[in-house]
Amino acid sequence: MKKIAVIDDNREFARILSSELTRRGYVVEAAHTGQDGLALVTASSPRLVFLDLRLPDRAGVDVLGHIRASMPGVDVVIITGYPHLSTALAAFKNQAVDYLCKPFTFEEVDPILSRVFDESEPAPARPPRPGPTGAADRIEMIGPSEASRALRTLAGQLAASGVRAVLVTGESGTGKELVAGLLHAEGPRRDGPFVEVNCSAISETLFESELFGHERGAFTGAVGSRRGLCEAADGGTLFLDEIGEMPLSCQAKLLRFLDDQTFLRVGGSRKVRVHVQIVAATNRDLRAMVAEGTFRGDLYYRLNVAPVALAPLRSRPDDILPLAYYWLRRISAQHGNRVIGLAPDAERRLIAHAWPGNVRELRNLIERMVILCPGDCITADQLPEEIDARGAAPAAETSFIGRMERARDGHDPDDPRAEEEWAATPTSLDELGRAHIRRVLSQVNGNKTKAAALLGISRQTLRSKLGSL
Repeated sequence: MKKIAVIDDNREFARILSSELTRRGYVVEAAHTGQDGLALVTASSPRLVFLDLRLPDRAGVDVLGHIRASMPGVDVVIITGYPHLSTALAAFKNQAVDYLCKPFTFEEVDPILSRVFDESEPAPARPPRPGPTGAADRIEMIGPSEASRALRTLAGQLAASGVRAVLVTGESGTGKELVAGLLHAEGPRRDGPFVEVNCSAISETLFESELFGHERGAFTGAVGSRRGLCEAADGGTLFLDEIGEMPLSCQAKLLRFLDDQTFLRVGGSRKVRVHVQIVAATNRDLRAMVAEGTFRGDLYYRLNVAPVALAPLRSRPDDILPLAYYWLRRISAQHGNRVIGLAPDAERRLIAHAWPGNVRELRNLIERMVILCPGDCITADQLPEEIDARGAAPAAETSFIGRMERARDGHDPDDPRAEEEWAATPTSLDELGRAHIRRVLSQVNGNKTKAAALLGISRQTLRSKLGSL
Protein backbone atom coordinates (compact mmCIF):
# COMPACT_ATOMS: atom_id res chain seq x y z
CA MET A 1 0.00 0.00 0.00
CA LYS A 2 1.39 3.39 -1.02
CA LYS A 3 0.90 5.52 2.10
CA ILE A 4 1.61 9.25 2.38
CA ALA A 5 1.21 11.61 5.32
CA VAL A 6 0.71 15.37 4.94
CA ILE A 7 1.62 17.54 7.95
CA ASP A 8 0.60 21.16 7.36
CA ASP A 9 -1.25 23.63 9.58
CA ASN A 10 -3.02 25.13 6.55
CA ARG A 11 -6.02 22.81 6.52
CA GLU A 12 -7.26 23.83 3.09
CA PHE A 13 -3.83 23.39 1.54
CA ALA A 14 -3.46 19.98 3.23
CA ARG A 15 -6.89 18.97 1.97
CA ILE A 16 -6.13 19.95 -1.62
CA LEU A 17 -2.72 18.29 -1.62
CA SER A 18 -4.20 15.14 -0.06
CA SER A 19 -6.98 15.12 -2.65
CA GLU A 20 -4.53 15.38 -5.54
CA LEU A 21 -2.35 12.59 -4.12
CA THR A 22 -5.42 10.39 -3.53
CA ARG A 23 -6.47 10.96 -7.13
CA ARG A 24 -3.08 9.59 -8.17
CA GLY A 25 -3.73 6.37 -6.28
CA TYR A 26 -2.02 7.01 -2.93
CA VAL A 27 -3.49 6.46 0.54
CA VAL A 28 -3.18 9.82 2.28
CA GLU A 29 -3.75 11.01 5.85
CA ALA A 30 -3.23 14.55 7.15
CA ALA A 31 -2.31 16.20 10.45
CA HIS A 32 -2.11 19.89 11.29
CA THR A 33 0.34 20.11 14.20
CA GLY A 34 3.77 18.69 14.85
CA GLN A 35 2.56 16.52 17.73
CA ASP A 36 -0.38 15.13 15.75
CA GLY A 37 1.92 14.62 12.77
CA LEU A 38 4.40 12.52 14.76
CA ALA A 39 1.52 10.48 16.19
CA LEU A 40 0.13 9.93 12.68
CA VAL A 41 3.50 8.85 11.27
CA THR A 42 4.08 6.48 14.20
CA ALA A 43 0.62 4.91 13.89
CA SER A 44 0.30 4.60 10.09
CA SER A 45 3.96 4.09 9.01
CA PRO A 46 3.70 5.98 5.71
CA ARG A 47 6.42 5.62 3.08
CA LEU A 48 6.53 9.38 2.41
CA VAL A 49 5.74 12.51 4.46
CA PHE A 50 5.09 16.02 3.15
CA LEU A 51 6.10 18.22 6.08
CA ASP A 52 5.54 21.96 6.44
CA LEU A 53 8.35 23.81 8.22
CA ARG A 54 6.05 26.23 10.08
CA LEU A 55 3.77 24.38 12.50
CA PRO A 56 1.86 25.96 15.41
CA ASP A 57 3.39 23.87 18.20
CA ARG A 58 6.94 23.02 17.07
CA ALA A 59 9.40 23.61 14.25
CA GLY A 60 9.11 21.37 11.22
CA VAL A 61 12.85 20.70 11.33
CA ASP A 62 12.38 19.32 14.86
CA VAL A 63 9.62 17.01 13.60
CA LEU A 64 11.90 15.95 10.74
CA GLY A 65 14.66 15.11 13.22
CA HIS A 66 12.30 12.91 15.26
CA ILE A 67 11.11 11.09 12.14
CA ARG A 68 14.65 10.45 10.92
CA ALA A 69 15.77 9.20 14.37
CA SER A 70 12.84 6.86 15.06
CA MET A 71 11.69 5.87 11.55
CA PRO A 72 14.69 5.91 9.19
CA GLY A 73 12.73 4.11 6.47
CA VAL A 74 10.31 7.04 6.05
CA ASP A 75 11.22 9.63 3.40
CA VAL A 76 10.36 13.28 4.10
CA VAL A 77 9.78 16.14 1.67
CA ILE A 78 9.94 19.61 3.23
CA ILE A 79 7.33 22.12 1.98
CA THR A 80 7.43 25.80 2.89
CA GLY A 81 6.27 29.22 1.84
CA TYR A 82 9.36 30.79 3.44
CA PRO A 83 12.39 29.70 1.38
CA HIS A 84 15.50 30.53 3.42
CA LEU A 85 18.96 29.04 3.16
CA SER A 86 19.02 28.12 6.84
CA THR A 87 15.85 26.03 6.61
CA ALA A 88 16.89 24.39 3.35
CA LEU A 89 20.25 23.46 4.80
CA ALA A 90 18.68 22.14 8.02
CA ALA A 91 16.34 19.99 5.92
CA PHE A 92 19.17 18.44 3.94
CA LYS A 93 21.34 17.94 7.01
CA ASN A 94 18.45 15.95 8.49
CA GLN A 95 18.25 13.91 5.27
CA ALA A 96 15.03 15.22 3.72
CA VAL A 97 14.72 13.76 0.22
CA ASP A 98 13.59 17.07 -1.30
CA TYR A 99 12.62 20.66 -0.53
CA LEU A 100 9.62 22.30 -2.24
CA CYS A 101 8.77 25.99 -2.02
CA LYS A 102 5.13 27.06 -2.17
CA PRO A 103 3.66 27.53 -4.65
CA PHE A 104 4.82 24.30 -6.26
CA THR A 105 3.35 22.29 -9.12
CA PHE A 106 2.75 18.59 -9.51
CA GLU A 107 5.40 18.64 -12.23
CA GLU A 108 7.76 19.06 -9.26
CA VAL A 109 5.99 16.49 -7.08
CA ASP A 110 5.56 13.64 -9.57
CA PRO A 111 9.31 12.88 -10.02
CA ILE A 112 9.65 12.65 -6.23
CA LEU A 113 6.73 10.21 -6.03
CA SER A 114 8.21 8.11 -8.82
CA ARG A 115 11.63 8.04 -7.20
CA VAL A 116 10.40 7.15 -3.71
CA PHE A 117 7.77 4.58 -4.64
CA ASP A 118 9.59 3.05 -7.61
CA GLU A 119 12.53 2.32 -5.32
CA SER A 120 10.46 0.99 -2.42
CA GLU A 121 7.63 -0.87 -4.20
CA PRO A 122 8.72 -1.93 -7.69
CA ALA A 123 5.94 -3.44 -9.76
CA PRO A 124 6.74 -7.15 -10.19
CA ALA A 125 5.28 -7.37 -13.69
CA ARG A 126 7.49 -4.57 -14.96
CA PRO A 127 10.98 -5.45 -16.18
CA PRO A 128 13.97 -3.50 -14.82
CA ARG A 129 14.52 -0.18 -16.56
CA PRO A 130 17.56 -0.25 -18.80
CA GLY A 131 19.37 3.02 -18.54
CA PRO A 132 22.67 4.73 -17.95
CA THR A 133 25.01 2.82 -15.70
CA GLY A 134 24.42 4.01 -12.17
CA ALA A 135 21.33 5.94 -13.22
CA ALA A 136 19.92 5.66 -9.72
CA ASP A 137 22.89 7.69 -8.52
CA ARG A 138 22.57 10.33 -11.21
CA ILE A 139 18.93 11.25 -11.62
CA GLU A 140 18.46 12.89 -8.23
CA MET A 141 18.47 16.64 -8.81
CA ILE A 142 19.42 18.28 -5.53
CA GLY A 143 19.16 21.95 -4.61
CA PRO A 144 16.65 24.51 -3.28
CA SER A 145 17.75 27.39 -5.55
CA GLU A 146 15.37 29.04 -7.99
CA ALA A 147 17.46 27.73 -10.91
CA SER A 148 17.36 24.13 -9.64
CA ARG A 149 13.64 24.25 -8.97
CA ALA A 150 12.97 25.55 -12.48
CA LEU A 151 15.28 22.90 -13.97
CA ARG A 152 13.49 20.06 -12.14
CA THR A 153 10.13 21.32 -13.39
CA LEU A 154 11.33 21.77 -16.98
CA ALA A 155 13.00 18.35 -17.08
CA GLY A 156 9.85 16.72 -15.74
CA GLN A 157 7.71 18.46 -18.34
CA LEU A 158 10.01 17.48 -21.20
CA ALA A 159 10.23 13.87 -20.00
CA ALA A 160 6.45 13.58 -19.81
CA SER A 161 6.00 15.13 -23.26
CA GLY A 162 8.19 12.52 -24.98
CA VAL A 163 9.87 15.22 -27.08
CA ARG A 164 12.18 13.63 -29.65
CA ALA A 165 15.11 16.06 -29.49
CA VAL A 166 16.57 17.92 -26.50
CA LEU A 167 19.74 20.04 -26.44
CA VAL A 168 21.38 20.37 -23.02
CA THR A 169 24.00 23.10 -22.64
CA GLY A 170 26.17 24.13 -19.75
CA GLU A 171 29.70 24.31 -18.47
CA SER A 172 31.67 21.15 -17.84
CA GLY A 173 30.57 19.47 -14.62
CA THR A 174 27.12 21.08 -14.36
CA GLY A 175 25.24 17.77 -14.73
CA LYS A 176 24.32 17.43 -18.41
CA GLU A 177 24.50 13.64 -18.24
CA LEU A 178 22.28 13.74 -15.14
CA VAL A 179 19.60 15.62 -17.11
CA ALA A 180 19.88 13.14 -20.00
CA GLY A 181 19.43 10.25 -17.56
CA LEU A 182 16.40 11.92 -15.99
CA LEU A 183 14.75 12.60 -19.37
CA HIS A 184 15.16 8.91 -20.17
CA ALA A 185 14.17 7.47 -16.78
CA GLU A 186 11.03 9.61 -16.43
CA GLY A 187 9.93 9.52 -20.09
CA PRO A 188 7.84 7.12 -22.20
CA ARG A 189 11.01 5.35 -23.43
CA ARG A 190 12.12 4.44 -19.89
CA ASP A 191 11.89 0.70 -20.62
CA GLY A 192 14.20 1.02 -23.61
CA PRO A 193 17.99 1.27 -23.65
CA PHE A 194 20.03 4.36 -22.82
CA VAL A 195 23.03 4.54 -25.17
CA GLU A 196 25.74 7.14 -24.60
CA VAL A 197 27.96 8.34 -27.43
CA ASN A 198 31.02 10.45 -26.71
CA CYS A 199 31.20 12.39 -29.98
CA SER A 200 34.72 13.64 -29.27
CA ALA A 201 36.03 10.07 -28.95
CA ILE A 202 34.89 8.79 -32.38
CA SER A 203 37.24 9.45 -35.27
CA GLU A 204 35.88 10.89 -38.51
CA THR A 205 36.71 7.70 -40.45
CA LEU A 206 34.91 5.42 -37.98
CA PHE A 207 31.94 7.67 -37.23
CA GLU A 208 29.50 6.19 -39.76
CA SER A 209 30.33 2.59 -38.83
CA GLU A 210 30.10 3.29 -35.09
CA LEU A 211 26.79 5.10 -35.33
CA PHE A 212 25.04 3.12 -38.07
CA GLY A 213 26.87 -0.22 -38.10
CA HIS A 214 28.25 -2.13 -41.10
CA GLU A 215 27.68 -5.21 -43.20
CA ARG A 216 30.11 -8.06 -43.69
CA GLY A 217 32.85 -7.17 -46.16
CA ALA A 218 32.07 -3.43 -46.08
CA PHE A 219 35.76 -2.71 -45.45
CA THR A 220 38.93 -4.54 -44.55
CA GLY A 221 38.40 -6.26 -41.23
CA ALA A 222 34.59 -6.32 -41.43
CA VAL A 223 34.32 -10.08 -41.02
CA GLY A 224 30.67 -9.93 -39.99
CA SER A 225 27.66 -7.64 -39.74
CA ARG A 226 27.54 -5.29 -36.77
CA ARG A 227 24.79 -3.12 -35.31
CA GLY A 228 25.64 0.51 -34.70
CA LEU A 229 24.81 2.66 -31.70
CA CYS A 230 21.61 3.99 -33.28
CA GLU A 231 20.21 0.49 -33.58
CA ALA A 232 21.37 -0.34 -30.06
CA ALA A 233 19.31 2.64 -28.80
CA ASP A 234 16.12 1.64 -30.70
CA GLY A 235 13.09 2.21 -28.45
CA GLY A 236 15.12 4.24 -25.96
CA THR A 237 17.42 7.26 -25.77
CA LEU A 238 20.56 8.12 -27.73
CA PHE A 239 22.70 10.52 -25.71
CA LEU A 240 25.12 12.45 -27.91
CA ASP A 241 27.61 13.90 -25.45
CA GLU A 242 30.10 16.59 -26.57
CA ILE A 243 28.12 17.19 -29.76
CA GLY A 244 30.12 20.37 -30.36
CA GLU A 245 33.27 18.27 -30.98
CA MET A 246 31.77 16.40 -33.93
CA PRO A 247 33.56 17.03 -37.30
CA LEU A 248 31.52 18.81 -39.99
CA SER A 249 31.47 15.79 -42.32
CA CYS A 250 29.96 13.69 -39.54
CA GLN A 251 27.40 16.36 -38.77
CA ALA A 252 25.90 16.00 -42.25
CA LYS A 253 25.44 12.24 -41.75
CA LEU A 254 23.86 12.76 -38.37
CA LEU A 255 21.46 15.37 -39.78
CA ARG A 256 20.20 12.93 -42.42
CA PHE A 257 19.47 10.40 -39.68
CA LEU A 258 17.64 12.96 -37.51
CA ASP A 259 15.31 13.92 -40.34
CA ASP A 260 13.52 10.55 -40.47
CA GLN A 261 15.49 8.24 -38.13
CA THR A 262 16.46 5.94 -40.98
CA PHE A 263 19.95 5.00 -42.19
CA LEU A 264 21.98 2.52 -44.19
CA ARG A 265 24.60 0.39 -42.56
CA VAL A 266 28.03 0.88 -44.14
CA GLY A 267 28.10 -1.48 -47.13
CA GLY A 268 24.36 -2.12 -46.85
CA SER A 269 21.50 -1.44 -49.26
CA ARG A 270 18.47 -1.80 -46.97
CA LYS A 271 17.20 1.14 -44.97
CA VAL A 272 16.97 0.59 -41.23
CA ARG A 273 14.38 2.55 -39.24
CA VAL A 274 14.59 3.14 -35.49
CA HIS A 275 12.61 5.15 -32.93
CA VAL A 276 14.83 6.96 -30.45
CA GLN A 277 14.85 10.09 -28.36
CA ILE A 278 17.89 12.23 -29.07
CA VAL A 279 19.49 14.11 -26.19
CA ALA A 280 22.55 16.12 -27.25
CA ALA A 281 24.85 17.91 -24.81
CA THR A 282 27.71 20.36 -25.08
CA ASN A 283 29.70 22.87 -23.07
CA ARG A 284 30.39 24.93 -26.18
CA ASP A 285 28.44 27.85 -27.65
CA LEU A 286 26.86 26.19 -30.69
CA ARG A 287 25.25 29.41 -31.88
CA ALA A 288 28.69 31.05 -32.04
CA MET A 289 30.07 27.97 -33.79
CA VAL A 290 27.31 28.24 -36.39
CA ALA A 291 28.31 31.86 -37.02
CA GLU A 292 31.96 30.76 -37.36
CA GLY A 293 31.05 27.96 -39.76
CA THR A 294 32.32 25.18 -37.49
CA PHE A 295 28.88 23.75 -36.71
CA ARG A 296 26.04 23.27 -39.18
CA GLY A 297 23.15 25.66 -38.67
CA ASP A 298 20.55 23.16 -39.88
CA LEU A 299 21.80 20.55 -37.40
CA TYR A 300 21.79 23.09 -34.58
CA TYR A 301 18.17 24.06 -35.22
CA ARG A 302 17.18 20.40 -35.60
CA LEU A 303 18.69 19.56 -32.20
CA ASN A 304 17.51 22.73 -30.47
CA VAL A 305 13.83 21.73 -30.40
CA ALA A 306 13.77 21.74 -26.59
CA PRO A 307 16.79 23.59 -25.14
CA VAL A 308 17.83 23.08 -21.52
CA ALA A 309 20.51 25.47 -20.20
CA LEU A 310 22.25 24.48 -16.96
CA ALA A 311 23.46 27.24 -14.65
CA PRO A 312 27.00 27.00 -13.24
CA LEU A 313 27.27 26.25 -9.54
CA ARG A 314 28.82 29.66 -8.78
CA SER A 315 25.56 31.37 -9.87
CA ARG A 316 23.43 29.28 -7.47
CA PRO A 317 25.26 29.37 -4.14
CA ASP A 318 22.17 28.20 -2.26
CA ASP A 319 22.75 24.74 -3.76
CA ILE A 320 26.36 24.35 -2.59
CA LEU A 321 25.83 23.13 0.97
CA PRO A 322 22.77 20.93 0.23
CA LEU A 323 24.80 19.27 -2.54
CA ALA A 324 27.82 18.92 -0.25
CA TYR A 325 25.75 17.21 2.45
CA TYR A 326 24.03 14.99 -0.12
CA TRP A 327 27.39 13.73 -1.43
CA LEU A 328 28.79 13.54 2.09
CA ARG A 329 26.06 11.10 3.14
CA ARG A 330 26.33 8.94 0.03
CA ILE A 331 30.12 8.80 -0.17
CA SER A 332 30.58 8.30 3.54
CA ALA A 333 28.20 5.32 3.35
CA GLN A 334 30.06 3.91 0.34
CA HIS A 335 33.40 4.05 2.13
CA GLY A 336 32.03 2.86 5.45
CA ASN A 337 33.18 6.10 7.12
CA ARG A 338 31.54 8.05 9.92
CA VAL A 339 32.11 11.53 8.48
CA ILE A 340 28.79 13.21 9.21
CA GLY A 341 29.26 16.95 8.87
CA LEU A 342 31.10 20.10 7.91
CA ALA A 343 32.38 22.62 10.43
CA PRO A 344 30.96 26.16 10.04
CA ASP A 345 34.32 27.50 8.82
CA ALA A 346 34.43 24.76 6.16
CA GLU A 347 30.87 25.60 5.09
CA ARG A 348 31.82 29.26 4.66
CA ARG A 349 34.79 28.38 2.47
CA LEU A 350 32.71 26.08 0.29
CA ILE A 351 30.12 28.81 -0.26
CA ALA A 352 32.83 31.38 -1.12
CA HIS A 353 34.63 29.17 -3.64
CA ALA A 354 33.95 29.85 -7.35
CA TRP A 355 33.70 26.14 -8.35
CA PRO A 356 35.11 26.30 -11.88
CA GLY A 357 34.55 22.54 -12.14
CA ASN A 358 30.97 22.92 -10.91
CA VAL A 359 29.13 20.00 -9.26
CA ARG A 360 31.73 17.47 -10.44
CA GLU A 361 34.45 19.43 -8.65
CA LEU A 362 32.35 19.58 -5.47
CA ARG A 363 31.65 15.85 -5.54
CA ASN A 364 35.31 14.98 -6.09
CA LEU A 365 36.33 17.27 -3.23
CA ILE A 366 33.84 15.68 -0.84
CA GLU A 367 35.05 12.19 -1.77
CA ARG A 368 38.66 13.24 -1.15
CA MET A 369 37.72 14.76 2.20
CA VAL A 370 35.74 11.69 3.29
CA ILE A 371 38.73 9.45 2.55
CA LEU A 372 41.27 11.69 4.29
CA CYS A 373 39.23 13.14 7.18
CA PRO A 374 40.58 11.78 10.51
CA GLY A 375 37.40 12.52 12.46
CA ASP A 376 33.67 12.77 11.95
CA CYS A 377 33.63 16.42 10.83
CA ILE A 378 35.44 18.16 7.95
CA THR A 379 37.09 21.40 9.07
CA ALA A 380 38.40 24.35 7.05
CA ASP A 381 42.06 23.54 7.69
CA GLN A 382 41.55 20.13 6.03
CA LEU A 383 40.34 21.70 2.77
CA PRO A 384 42.87 22.22 -0.04
CA GLU A 385 44.30 25.72 -0.45
CA GLU A 386 42.36 26.48 -3.64
CA ILE A 387 39.03 26.25 -1.78
CA ASP A 388 38.96 29.82 -0.57
CA ALA A 389 37.16 33.09 -1.12
CA ARG A 390 38.75 33.93 -4.46
CA GLY A 391 36.12 34.23 -7.16
CA ALA A 392 33.31 34.46 -4.63
CA ALA A 393 29.73 33.46 -5.34
CA PRO A 394 27.23 35.95 -6.87
CA ALA A 395 26.12 39.10 -5.14
CA ALA A 396 24.27 38.47 -1.91
CA GLU A 397 21.23 40.51 -2.79
CA THR A 398 20.01 37.92 -5.34
CA SER A 399 20.45 34.83 -3.15
CA PHE A 400 18.98 33.28 -0.04
CA ILE A 401 22.29 34.09 1.66
CA GLY A 402 21.71 37.73 0.81
CA ARG A 403 18.29 37.62 2.39
CA MET A 404 19.79 36.13 5.53
CA GLU A 405 22.44 38.86 5.54
CA ARG A 406 19.69 41.48 5.32
CA ALA A 407 17.83 39.71 8.12
CA ARG A 408 20.75 40.49 10.43
CA ASP A 409 20.10 44.16 9.69
CA GLY A 410 16.83 44.00 11.61
CA HIS A 411 14.51 41.79 9.55
CA ASP A 412 13.61 38.48 11.20
CA PRO A 413 13.53 35.80 8.45
CA ASP A 414 11.01 33.82 10.52
CA ASP A 415 8.62 36.75 10.88
CA PRO A 416 5.28 36.04 9.10
CA ARG A 417 5.80 39.26 7.16
CA ALA A 418 8.74 37.55 5.46
CA GLU A 419 6.25 35.77 3.21
CA GLU A 420 5.05 39.09 1.78
CA GLU A 421 8.64 40.32 1.47
CA TRP A 422 9.58 37.13 -0.35
CA ALA A 423 6.57 37.44 -2.65
CA ALA A 424 7.75 40.91 -3.66
CA THR A 425 11.29 39.75 -4.41
CA PRO A 426 11.77 39.62 -8.21
CA THR A 427 14.17 36.64 -8.04
CA SER A 428 11.52 34.53 -6.28
CA LEU A 429 8.87 34.73 -9.00
CA ASP A 430 10.04 33.47 -12.36
CA GLU A 431 7.97 32.99 -15.47
CA LEU A 432 7.19 29.42 -14.48
CA GLY A 433 5.60 30.58 -11.23
CA ARG A 434 3.54 33.22 -12.99
CA ALA A 435 2.26 30.68 -15.51
CA HIS A 436 1.35 28.31 -12.67
CA ILE A 437 -0.63 30.99 -10.82
CA ARG A 438 -2.54 31.80 -14.02
CA ARG A 439 -3.36 28.10 -14.50
CA VAL A 440 -4.58 27.74 -10.92
CA LEU A 441 -6.77 30.85 -11.18
CA SER A 442 -8.24 29.49 -14.40
CA GLN A 443 -9.01 26.15 -12.75
CA VAL A 444 -10.97 27.84 -9.93
CA ASN A 445 -12.69 30.37 -12.22
CA GLY A 446 -10.80 33.31 -10.74
CA ASN A 447 -11.72 32.57 -7.10
CA LYS A 448 -8.78 34.09 -5.22
CA THR A 449 -9.58 32.38 -1.91
CA LYS A 450 -9.52 28.92 -3.50
CA ALA A 451 -6.46 29.79 -5.57
CA ALA A 452 -4.53 30.97 -2.50
CA ALA A 453 -5.43 27.76 -0.64
CA LEU A 454 -4.37 25.61 -3.59
CA LEU A 455 -1.08 27.49 -3.85
CA GLY A 456 -0.48 27.30 -0.10
CA ILE A 457 -0.17 31.07 0.35
CA SER A 458 -2.27 33.83 1.90
CA ARG A 459 -4.72 35.99 -0.05
CA GLN A 460 -2.49 39.00 0.66
CA THR A 461 0.50 37.23 -0.85
CA LEU A 462 -1.57 36.16 -3.85
CA ARG A 463 -2.65 39.78 -4.39
CA SER A 464 1.01 40.83 -4.27
CA LYS A 465 1.91 38.16 -6.83
CA LEU A 466 -1.03 39.10 -9.08
CA GLY A 467 0.29 42.64 -9.17
CA SER A 468 3.38 41.38 -11.01
CA LEU A 469 1.48 39.30 -13.61
